[in-house]
Amino acid sequence: MKKIALASILLAITAATTACGGDTKPESVPTPGGTAGTKAAEPVTLKFYAHTVLDDFEKYINQFVKKKFPNVTLELVKNQKGSTIEELLQTGDIPDIIWGGLTNINMLTPLKVPIDLQPLAKKHGFDFNKYDTRMIDNIKSYSEQGQIYYMPYNVLAFALHYNKDIFDKFGVAYPKDNMNWDEVIELGKTLTRSENDASYVGLRPPYSLNRLQMQSELAFIDAKTEKSQLMSDGWKALFDLFKRINDVSNQPLKSPFGTRDEFLKARTTAMLPDILLLQNTDMVAAEKEGFRWDVVTFPTLKAKPNVNAGLFSDGFLLPQGSKHGDLAFQIIAFLSTDPEVQVEASKNGRLSALKDTTLLEHAFENNPAAKGKNLKPLFTQTYPVIPPVTVYDRDGVTSASNQLLNYVTGKSDINTALRQADEEFTKKIAELKAK
Repeated sequence: MKKIALASILLAITAATTACGGDTKPESVPTPGGTAGTKAAEPVTLKFYAHTVLDDFEKYINQFVKKKFPNVTLELVKNQKGSTIEELLQTGDIPDIIWGGLTNINMLTPLKVPIDLQPLAKKHGFDFNKYDTRMIDNIKSYSEQGQIYYMPYNVLAFALHYNKDIFDKFGVAYPKDNMNWDEVIELGKTLTRSENDASYVGLRPPYSLNRLQMQSELAFIDAKTEKSQLMSDGWKALFDLFKRINDVSNQPLKSPFGTRDEFLKARTTAMLPDILLLQNTDMVAAEKEGFRWDVVTFPTLKAKPNVNAGLFSDGFLLPQGSKHGDLAFQIIAFLSTDPEVQVEASKNGRLSALKDTTLLEHAFENNPAAKGKNLKPLFTQTYPVIPPVTVYDRDGVTSASNQLLNYVTGKSDINTALRQADEEFTKKIAELKAK
């Protein structure tokens, strides 16, 4: 896969880079789950770069690091104008730890930012088998040769949310766990109706195309030939499924595909397949306003029962050029696997990524809106097998989404939409290669 980066950025990285993993001398610091070194460690400041949003650095990260590594000070650096990752690389101001989303790794790999964590894991006795095998396979899909660039701190759950009042109003039974998309579509049709000048929608599509793309295990591009795959039968089936979901509403599809306000505020949508809203929405406030809701498992494909919408996660990367590679690795290993850290994170809504399912018994304990909700079945779904992810995928999402919108709104037929998406994406691939 051809890497894409500005010459100045590559020069900055080359100048700043030491051996993979930073310094190789063991640092006298506590090891995850182990004991402290033989002598007190010297005070050290590490730059903690939030490449994606971290809603509470102190609650989820800093308080635990202070306790476990008392000699360490984490300096939080946010991704904003003047401190984008490109700007930091150009000035040689390399962070020591990067916080980011798994699906954003391909924003960093073209810049040759992350290191493979496996050598440091071997050195410090860290076992990646703490995580589900499919999770590690997902992480490896973001690399060329099976590198592990990423250590997950938490994962996101997906669910089919439903408005109890709409179901009760029309005397329709609530949805059940383990329903497939065809079943949910048919259920949605029974709830799309008008009454007393109010229009109700039985089902709205997922917020983003990549939910169904990952669930369908579809690639945007052939990683070996670097040719678009948007004309494949799999993509045709996905476009058809998305249109059948949207047709339930008999209303124009909005762009972007998000319709959360209809579900949460207008309360005219009966079912919403989405990231579990407890993770990013004040559902306590919604309930105080009288909103009655619950969840079942995210709808599945007939051919892939129990497979959810994909692995979406927040976690850590270590960059080339850090002077504190060993210490940084020990910190992220501690944060990602320590039971106390992970239990507290799960209680507060950041669900543990570890294979130990007992940690999920504490999920959302600190959120009153979670009480009485049907959450446990959500954690039993498995991850899809993700095809290799490339630096071109983000443009693939854009091309596919643009033409999908044209198709579901009747501006083009499915064959035309797929052909135009393929042509648009192929052109973009050529432009990126030329850089």
